[in-house]
Amino acid sequence: MAGLVAVYVTLQRARINPFTTKSDYARYAADVVALAASEGLISTKIDEDSFGNKWMITEDGIVWMRGFDDAFANRH
Repeated sequence: MAGLVAVYVTLQRARINPFTTKSDYARYAADVVALAASEGLISTKIDEDSFGNKWMITEDGIVWMRGFDDAFANRH
C-alpha cells in the first residue's frame, strides 16, 4: 500500500506543481519517479517534438489517480 501512496503523491505533485528532473524531490523519490515515468503516468514531453526538464502528469496519470481515488476514497 505504501508504494501505491508514493505513486499517488508523486502524481499529485507533478499535477499541481511539476518538478524538475534534478530537483530534490526527483532525487528523493527517484525509484517512484522512474516507475511512474516507465508506466507513462508522468512525462517531460511538451509536444510531439520537444521535451522539457519538468515532470508533468499525463492523461494516463490522471486516470490512474481517479482510479485510486475511487478505490480508496472514504464513502459515506
